[in-house]
Amino acid sequence: MKKAFAIIIFSLCAFIGIWFYSLGTTVVTQAKGVVYYLRPGTSKATAIADLSRQGVIPYPALFTLYTELNPHTYLKTGEYLFPKGSTPFSIWSQLTNGTGHFYHPFTIIPGWSFTQLRQALSQADGLRHLTAQKNDQQIMQSLGAVNLAPEGEFFPETYFYTRGVPDLIVLKHALDFMQKKLNEAWQQRAPDLPYRNEYEALIAASLIEKEAHLDIERPIIAGVLVNRLRKGMLLQCDPTVIYGMGSRYDGKIHKANLLENTPYNTYLHKGLPPTPIAMPSMASITAALHPQQNDYYYFVAKGDGSHQFSKTLKEHNAAVKAVR
Repeated sequence: MKKAFAIIIFSLCAFIGIWFYSLGTTVVTQAKGVVYYLRPGTSKATAIADLSRQGVIPYPALFTLYTELNPHTYLKTGEYLFPKGSTPFSIWSQLTNGTGHFYHPFTIIPGWSFTQLRQALSQADGLRHLTAQKNDQQIMQSLGAVNLAPEGEFFPETYFYTRGVPDLIVLKHALDFMQKKLNEAWQQRAPDLPYRNEYEALIAASLIEKEAHLDIERPIIAGVLVNRLRKGMLLQCDPTVIYGMGSRYDGKIHKANLLENTPYNTYLHKGLPPTPIAMPSMASITAALHPQQNDYYYFVAKGDGSHQFSKTLKEHNAAVKAVR
C-alpha cells in the first residue's frame, strides 16, 4: 500500500510539474511576435483550440484544466500581439486582462491629396470604414470642422490604431495634429510675411510640397513665392493647374490647360489658390514660414529633382531653353 501510494504521489507531482512546465514554456520565438485576433463571442474552448492550431498552446488539454481552475476569468475581445518569449501563462493573461493589443500603422504621405488619403484609408486593414458613404463635406462635419475644406488639413505622419477603430478617429488625430503643428509654427514665423493667417501659410506650404523634391530647395522655393506675392505677380505654379484639372490630368500640362479658368489656375488668377492642393510636410510648413531671402522670381525643373533659379525673365527663358 505504501509503495502504491508513493507511486501515486510521485505521478501526481510529475503531472503537476509537467503541467506547470508546459504553461511556463516559451512558445513564441518569432522576433516580431505573433498577432492573434480574438473575435467577439469567442468561447474559451474555441480560443484554446484556435491557439493550439497556431502552435502557441502546445498542450490544449492541460491548458483547459488550468482555465477551469480559474473560472472567474473572462476573455476580452481584441487583436493582440504576443511578443517573443511569450508563454501560455502570459498569453492567457493578455487575453483575460485585455493588455498588449496589436496596433496597425497608417501613414499619411506628404504631398497626398485628400482623394489619395481617402483611397488609402479605405484600404487600411482593421478599421471600421465609416467614411465610405460620406462625401468630403460630410466627413469634415463628422470631425467637427464643418467650415473647413479637407485639403491639406491632415498632418503627414504614421498613426496607430487597434482593430475595430472607426476611420474617423484616425482622421481626427491627423486633423488635430495638423492644427497643433501649424499653430506652433505660425507663432514662430518670420516677420513681414505676405500671409494674412495660418490658412494662407498652409496653402503656400502645399505649393512648396508639390514643387520641391529636395529639402534644401524648400526655403528657396518659399522665397520665390514670397517675392512674387509681394510684387503682385502671378504665381504660375504648375501643380495648382494640375490640381484644378482633377482626374482629367493625363500626365502632361497642355497649353489649353494653362488657359482653363479654374479657381486653381495660378497662370490666370493672382495670389494663392483658394485651398491647399496637398498635405504639406513639416519641412514645407517651416519653409513657408521661414523663406530664404533671395532675389529669385523664377525657377524651372532641371529633370533631376533640382531646379534652376533665376532673378529675371531673360535669365529664366535661357534656363528653360537650356533644360529643354
